[in-house]
Amino acid sequence: MAAALEAILFSSTQPLNTKRLSVLLSGAAEDDVKDALGFLNERYSQPSSGLMLMEVAGGWQVATRPEVADWVLRLHRHRKRNPLTPALMETLAIIAYKQPITRADVESIRGVDCGSALRSLQDAGLCEMVGRKEVIGRPPLYGTTELFLKIFGLVSLEELPSVGELREAFGKSGASGADPGEDSGNGEAHSSG
Repeated sequence: MAAALEAILFSSTQPLNTKRLSVLLSGAAEDDVKDALGFLNERYSQPSSGLMLMEVAGGWQVATRPEVADWVLRLHRHRKRNPLTPALMETLAIIAYKQPITRADVESIRGVDCGSALRSLQDAGLCEMVGRKEVIGRPPLYGTTELFLKIFGLVSLEELPSVGELREAFGKSGASGADPGEDSGNGEAHSSG
């Protein structure tokens, strides 16, 4: 079963959860799938492996180990990369920590118009409209997507570092502007459900 599981994960472009893997493996028991995932994870953790098994966005995916990523990037040099600008990263961080959030609330935190940034993040598939706020005008509410989790290597929003952890990692003096997760005082990520 491990060989079939490895082939499925290798050929998939999306993370697959154990329930889906069980179905793809002709109804194999989820415990057997978990055992096979453990076997693959152990095998990939060897220093001689260029691959790793990642739990991301609620599923499992085979990925390139960071230490060999430069070699793989040589193969894909011709592909255009659109890195996130600092303004896009700032907007995305605010959405990630405060979701669901309106455009006006993002702009209030950033202090600048965010329409273009929101459109760019939506076009990139990193945020989406998740509902409407129950106030006059019913403005759209924005939240992050599964692609956001996948790209940032997160299983869920609960894995986002707290504001305290960010301060510790980057030093309080190096941070400027508003803290995206600090309205409730606990720095925890807020999800829409």
